[in-house]
Amino acid sequence: MIDAHLAKRASIALDTYIVDCVWSGDSVAVAGGEGAVLLVSRATAALEVRKLGEHALGTLAVAWQPGSGSIASSGQDGTVMLWNADASVAARQLNTGRTWTEHLSYAPDGKLAAATGKTVHLWSREGDRIGELAPHASSVAAIAWDASGRELAAATNRAMWVHRIAPPPVASQPYEVPSACLTAAFSPNGRMLASGMQDGAVHLWYRTTGRDSHMRGYGARVALTQWSANSRYLATSAGSQIVVWDCGGKGPEGSTPRELQAHTDRIDCLAYQPGGPWLASGGRDWRVALWWPGKAALPVDVQSCGAEVSVLRWSPDGRFLAVGERGGQLSFYALVTKSASPAR
Repeated sequence: MIDAHLAKRASIALDTYIVDCVWSGDSVAVAGGEGAVLLVSRATAALEVRKLGEHALGTLAVAWQPGSGSIASSGQDGTVMLWNADASVAARQLNTGRTWTEHLSYAPDGKLAAATGKTVHLWSREGDRIGELAPHASSVAAIAWDASGRELAAATNRAMWVHRIAPPPVASQPYEVPSACLTAAFSPNGRMLASGMQDGAVHLWYRTTGRDSHMRGYGARVALTQWSANSRYLATSAGSQIVVWDCGGKGPEGSTPRELQAHTDRIDCLAYQPGGPWLASGGRDWRVALWWPGKAALPVDVQSCGAEVSVLRWSPDGRFLAVGERGGQLSFYALVTKSASPAR
């Protein structure tokens, strides 16, 4: 019997549509749809909020550099800003452009990638500009580093590009597809790369051989792809249902996926627990569901929220879940398990 639930520990109204958020230690950096970049700390009993700065017209993404106090943000004003959790460190403007910068991703070694239209820009851990990749044929819909920090995936129309950044020089390899790639997700072990597609399919490439596993049958575009910590399961969603593929053994082709249904409206966010088996989903039905996909087809817990759920992020230790809402509420839930921990 699975005995686990999400227990709300704290909540705060931020008075802004929460577009994105990211953890570091006991703090969460938040991207506000109205432009604010906020830092919310759980270090004390009461939540503390500090405004780091803002992007004119709206913030689109936020990322926290591994092992440091540096926080990158981007927005509709075309800038990429570098803030610091330490208020005494001055902010830096890394890039100014006329095109929105919608996607940010830090490599494990601290390199920063930012996608602006068709171009991906790169900075070193220290914030020094490395350069930019040759423009893609279409706008970049998503970017993701592999676990080694040597390769960067870029999702574009009709191709998933994998750019080998280190060691230089840069080498680029396209995986051509008949539709637009919407997501880019390396498995934690680096062996596979997945993408959800505009045409209602999922592509899964094996990095050593280049083999493409192609799963169809979704009723709409697949905008969400999330890997489990052990790289065995790939959770996907194209509507109100979650489809989980078992990528162990011979892979997902020819196998029957697990179909998880609890939401009554479109799912907008999925988040697998770091180092564990738990999967969280949030949707436009104002609910957050907790799943153990390897063992049960029904959620082990469902929590009601005050508005549509826009973002879910687990803490690095997997003990807490941050839930952001379109109405501006940011809540923190603890994962409570009363039985032995599930096998990972």
